[in-house]
Amino acid sequence: MSTPTPRHPFDLTGQVALVTGSTMGIGEATARVLAQAGAHVVISSRKPEDCERVASAFRAEGLSAEGRACHIGRLEDIAAMGEHLQATHGGLDILVNNAVLSPLRSIDDTEPGLFTKAVEVNLRGYWYLSLEATKRMKPRGGGRIVNIASIAALHPDRNLGLYSTLKTALIGMSRSFALEYGAFGIRVNTVMPGLIKTKLADAYDPEQQARTIARTPVGRLGEGEDIGHAVLYLSSPGAAFVTGASLVVDGGLTIASL
Repeated sequence: MSTPTPRHPFDLTGQVALVTGSTMGIGEATARVLAQAGAHVVISSRKPEDCERVASAFRAEGLSAEGRACHIGRLEDIAAMGEHLQATHGGLDILVNNAVLSPLRSIDDTEPGLFTKAVEVNLRGYWYLSLEATKRMKPRGGGRIVNIASIAALHPDRNLGLYSTLKTALIGMSRSFALEYGAFGIRVNTVMPGLIKTKLADAYDPEQQARTIARTPVGRLGEGEDIGHAVLYLSSPGAAFVTGASLVVDGGLTIASL
C-alpha cells in the first residue's frame, strides 16, 4: 500500500487570494508569488484597466488570475467585492491588504482632508475589507488575512507622521482580528516591510537611499518579492500555528537602528 505524498507546506493550489493594490510594486510582486504557488489571484486596485492589464500579464505567464477593481476607501466597493467573490468563487481563502495612501507630509502640514482620506484607505478600508473577508471565509472553514504594515510603525520618520500612526494602528487591528476570528480557523498576521524598491522609495533622494543601504546589514534595498515570500509563508499551511504575529522584513534595518 503506497503512502500518500504529503502536501507541500507552501502549496496554495485551489486557493482564492485577493491582493489589494496589486497593479504595481509590493502588491503585484506578492500576487505573482501567490499565483506561482498555485493560488488563483484577484488583482485589485482602483482602475479596472490596470487590474486587467496585470491579470492578463499573469495569464500570459501561465498563472491563474483575474482583474477586479475595488476602491477600499469606498464601503460600497468593498461590499461589491465580497458579493463577487461569493458568486464567482464561493468565497475567499486569502486576503492581502496592501493598498495604501502614503502621505509624505510633516505633522504640521497634514490638513484635515488628507487625514480623513488616509484613514479611510489605510485603516477603515482594511478593517471593513477584512470584515467582509471573514464572512466569505467562515463557511469554507477558515482563511488567512495578511496586512501590510511598515517598519515606520516601529521607527517613525520625518514627514511620515500620519503614515506611521496608521501603520501602528494596523498592527493593533491585526492582533484584534486574530483574537476574535481564530476560533473560525481564520489566521491574521502582519508583514512590516523596510525600504522596498517602490514609488515610495523613489520619493527618497539618492543620498537618503544610500544612507539607508549603508545602515542595512544585508546591504541593499528590499525587492517586492521579498515581501511576497513573507506573505506566502503566512498564507500557507506551513504557518498553520502562526496568528497575531508581526513579521519584520527589512534586511535588519530596525536592529541596526536600535
